[in-house]
Amino acid sequence: MNQVQIFMPPPSNWQDFQTLIADVARSKYIEDLVQEYGRQGQSQNGVDVYAVDSLDKHIGIQCKETKASSLTKKIIDDEIAKAKGFQPALDLFIIATTARTDVVLQNHINKINATNNIKFKVQLWFWDDINQAINRSHAVMSSSYKEFQENFGASEVKNHLGAIRLSFDRNAFTDDFMLERNYQEFEQALAATKAMLKTGFLYDTWSRNLVAQTVPSSMIGDVQYQKFVCKIEASLESIYQSFLRDVKGQLKTPNHLAERAGNYNILRRKLIALINNKLEEFDLLPIVTQY
Repeated sequence: MNQVQIFMPPPSNWQDFQTLIADVARSKYIEDLVQEYGRQGQSQNGVDVYAVDSLDKHIGIQCKETKASSLTKKIIDDEIAKAKGFQPALDLFIIATTARTDVVLQNHINKINATNNIKFKVQLWFWDDINQAINRSHAVMSSSYKEFQENFGASEVKNHLGAIRLSFDRNAFTDDFMLERNYQEFEQALAATKAMLKTGFLYDTWSRNLVAQTVPSSMIGDVQYQKFVCKIEASLESIYQSFLRDVKGQLKTPNHLAERAGNYNILRRKLIALINNKLEEFDLLPIVTQY
């Protein structure tokens, strides 16, 4: 399953950017063997962060907190030339930049690696690549972007809760079960709602048009909210399985489902009450039932 990506803003200064890159390196290589190398004003041979991987390969990273227009092929070549003097000799040299992905610079690196004129390989980490690494690492996200992640999570919970409200604020859940004229439509509504909770997509039963789209709750890092959704799923599944059993009973007794209407009203009202409690927490309008 694809992970939802939060696009982070790059750090506004080189010091924070270098610390961030060191954290990313710790998530990729041997954590205890990653270090920010030297300090400003010292000769660093083009290396700001030094790391060792599980194969005992030596990795040097140069951090370029810069704009896309100011990272050039000449700057890359100059940094590579400096890195040749680093000791111990590097196996991989990485230039990490806050610039967005640039195919011209990518092609330049590919040509350098293809010539085999230098003893180490060269990589470019654009901000797009770094952003993916941040999203994959809970440790990096928590250390560098905790507030940003929490704000994102809060907005996604509200968006998801809004989609839940749309899913349940319709006749299949708000009308008296005695008014159901087509039990197949009721089953379709239950199935569609179950699918929305799993996938984040809600479709209109008749037109098949997309009514609402949100992320699946499993992708939201709010544990309490995930527990809330699990309760809804369990309650909905219970109603669904009960309905399937009663459909079979309807084949033997024509009035069976009508006789069960009161029970379905009770079950659905409990479910809506659970949802309304959560809607109230987020100042969203409650779902009003007609039974």
